[in-house]
Amino acid sequence: MPEELDRPTRDLAPETLRQMVEDAGVGIFQTAMDGRFLYANRVLAQQLGYESAEALLAAGANSKDFYDDPSDQRIIRETLEEGGAVRGRILKARRLDGSTFWVSEHSTAIRDETGRTVGYVGSVADVDDLVRTQEKLAEAEASYRRIFERATEGIYRSSLDGRQLRSNPALNRLNGYETEQEHLDAVKDIATEWYVDPKRRDEFKRLLERHGVVEDFESEIYRHGTRERIWISENAYLVRDDQGNPLYYEGTVRDVTAAKRAELETQRALERAEAANRAKTDFLAHMSHELRTPLNAILGFSDLLREAAASLPAQKVAAYADDIHRSGAYLLDLINDVLDLSRIESGAFPLEMEQVVAVEAVEEALDAVRPMLEGRGLSVSVQILDGLAVEADRRALKQCLLNLLSNAAKFAPEGSDVAITAGDAPGDPDRLALTVRDEGPGVPLSVLERLGEPFVMQDDPQHAKQPGSGLGLAITRSLMQRMRGELTVVNASAGGCAATLLVKRA
Repeated sequence: MPEELDRPTRDLAPETLRQMVEDAGVGIFQTAMDGRFLYANRVLAQQLGYESAEALLAAGANSKDFYDDPSDQRIIRETLEEGGAVRGRILKARRLDGSTFWVSEHSTAIRDETGRTVGYVGSVADVDDLVRTQEKLAEAEASYRRIFERATEGIYRSSLDGRQLRSNPALNRLNGYETEQEHLDAVKDIATEWYVDPKRRDEFKRLLERHGVVEDFESEIYRHGTRERIWISENAYLVRDDQGNPLYYEGTVRDVTAAKRAELETQRALERAEAANRAKTDFLAHMSHELRTPLNAILGFSDLLREAAASLPAQKVAAYADDIHRSGAYLLDLINDVLDLSRIESGAFPLEMEQVVAVEAVEEALDAVRPMLEGRGLSVSVQILDGLAVEADRRALKQCLLNLLSNAAKFAPEGSDVAITAGDAPGDPDRLALTVRDEGPGVPLSVLERLGEPFVMQDDPQHAKQPGSGLGLAITRSLMQRMRGELTVVNASAGGCAATLLVKRA
């Protein structure tokens, strides 16, 4: 059997064997101990830049001249001397013209009968294209890795059923995690754990299945690790295999919370502007009525006096003059309110901040409104300790108190009580709370949040029938802001209303 197996080789003619070696697809060599080539086939000669093997041998070429890095030859020799063999060592070789290329070397030591190394044989395969392709792949991988790691936008890959498969550092940070592995381990179901609206993931998938891509897909999400709510914009595409079967999703995530909030704030500002415009329209309609009524009275009674004064009894003339005076005074109050608000809003209302004793300011305001309070049978109690002082403009503080007391006089039931108190501002010991409480109907919830805004009128019948511009609280709020204070209005649970001035203590 061994002879039969060996017969094909033994039967080959020497010329055939030589031809096989010469035409082999790799370079084949034999060198002496000093590296001189003793044999080289045609392929090796051409690899090293010679026209033929004969030319290489005639030139006395030495293998050491063809290692681009001399340490490669040294390592190969050491390996062979230790009894090993070199199999597929990748190294850079140098051609006769100095150009380089990558090769894979196999080599073995030739030993005599005593085991002493007397030379080397081996083969060299040109793997330059393979190595350079691998280098390009490695460079592309490194480039992708840099982009993936350093991108400021989140980059991800997710499974069709909602598991996170890949995430870059930006996405890890966005979701509140330090590492990708921590992130991937935490996310089990993107739909229910990430999107504030779980149905948002279904819409995301529907668009991807229909179009293959989604662009600027905005959603409100939770930072997965902290549960903070933010807004994001996604760009993603569906990855399919060669047969068109869906594999997974890949995409980018950008935090657009600031832009979204700015957009929402712009929308709110637009709504506020529209509401203010409607309020001004309502205000003008209300004011036109308020102005026409006293003006008609003034013109009507003055015409009567002008045309029939001589024939009218003195008592009638006095009554008409009274009506004219009241109407004129009412008009003056309306106009003063509008002008005062305009001056305050424009900053043309000068303030002189000083130490004001609270009880004195209250008494001055009460003196001005007392006839109105007494006319409706309202009793007033003042519970303010002597010596309590605030830092304010005396005239502005009196105006604020007067506005609050006027409202109480208008809306409190006849014969009820109005209380004026002073105490510590809740949670702020540096402020004094001056409060006017009445037993009136309170403020409708629909206008309570906007109470004190210019031109906002109370539209319920009980308040609408009261005369006035409706600017008292707006003036009060603006004056308090100018004095670095605050106006608050709340409805009491048992009925009535409490309006409070929060003023800095002196």
